[in-house]
Amino acid sequence: MPQFAPSNLRLHFKPLTERASALILALTVGVTVALVSIAFFKIVGFITPIWRQNLPTELKYNMDSISLTLAASLLISSLLAGYFLSKIKDGRPHGPADLILAAQKEESLDLKVGTYSSILALINLSGGASVGIFGPLVHLGGCVSEFVHKKFDRLPKDIVLGCGGGAAIAAIFAAPIGAAVFAHEAIIRRFGAFGTVPVIIACFAAFEVSDLALGSHRMYSVIMEPTLDYSTLFYTFLLGIVTGLFSIVYISLITNLPKALKVTKVKIIFRPIIPATLLFFISPVLPHVLGAGSETVALAMSGGLSISLIIALIFAKIFVTPICLSFGFFGGVFAPALFIGSMLGALWDLLLVTPGQTSFALVGAASIAAATLGSPLAAIIIVFEMTGSYEGAVLSMLSVSLACLISRSFIGRSLFDRQILSRGIIL
Repeated sequence: MPQFAPSNLRLHFKPLTERASALILALTVGVTVALVSIAFFKIVGFITPIWRQNLPTELKYNMDSISLTLAASLLISSLLAGYFLSKIKDGRPHGPADLILAAQKEESLDLKVGTYSSILALINLSGGASVGIFGPLVHLGGCVSEFVHKKFDRLPKDIVLGCGGGAAIAAIFAAPIGAAVFAHEAIIRRFGAFGTVPVIIACFAAFEVSDLALGSHRMYSVIMEPTLDYSTLFYTFLLGIVTGLFSIVYISLITNLPKALKVTKVKIIFRPIIPATLLFFISPVLPHVLGAGSETVALAMSGGLSISLIIALIFAKIFVTPICLSFGFFGGVFAPALFIGSMLGALWDLLLVTPGQTSFALVGAASIAAATLGSPLAAIIIVFEMTGSYEGAVLSMLSVSLACLISRSFIGRSLFDRQILSRGIIL
């Protein structure tokens, strides 16, 4: 029987204690990020009903929907946005691209700019800007994990940042497996022997905290019962091509429109007034484009929108969101991508499929979101988590793969990589 000296015992158990402390750190990050994300989500949910308008299911002009409350909300949020933009160096808020860059370069996030960026996103989302909530929450989760990491350095930088970003998605989207895969696919960009475990723990901890605080919830409730026949697969193939092309347009507009700022020469403090004015004037016709658009996506997935309205919303959202982001309204790109993709998929449902048989709306949403974020595996898994439909996951695999193949051929890995590349940095 082998004998172990006390020094050998200490050497033998030291890795175990280090790993245990690392897992405790991941658990701490997951719980903390969940609480912060839920608070962010709740604040936005509390304020938006003040200005939110009824959503028509047909395309029409509604003179009665002109709202002074909405006008005041957009004006106040634009002025506050201009103020906080002036406090940030170069007037550029930080988002998921900065989180990815920090993870890949083993650098620290700027917590001061991150705080300003989170406040800016909170103001804009609460005020009606046509932007998403998930990008700011992912970056905020990264900032929280950065803060915890400074106090307790037990994990590599990219792993702890992945824990924070993934936990934010798991808490709000209620899809912990997809969130963990997203963290590895989009932020960490590698699968390690040990690094996977802390991310999984952080995501499931965040999900459990969210489940306790918000109850059993899903961002979208979709029942998919598709038939995997030749016609459905063919329609999915076409949807993958179309969503890939729309992803190229969407990403190109977001990355190229900021150049228009050099032409306008509008002072940074007044820039957000431009998209605020645009949103107010289109609100009597398309109030759906205000805010993150979750209610409209839910309507599309349930087949509750007319064809003419769906077509109008596709083109409105694909232009309005880049304008908002380019002129100072800060927020995410994920929810607008879901919005555009779900409208394209809903169009497929209305034109090509027997009502109630399948839901291409979710498949389309997953396709554009995957191409935009550069996370095809996460998108497919989230579809499966949300629906529990094997057939739906198979259709998503086909559409997402095609959309990402087309988008990457012209744009690159993701919108975030393109943003990083625009700064002269190659990952």
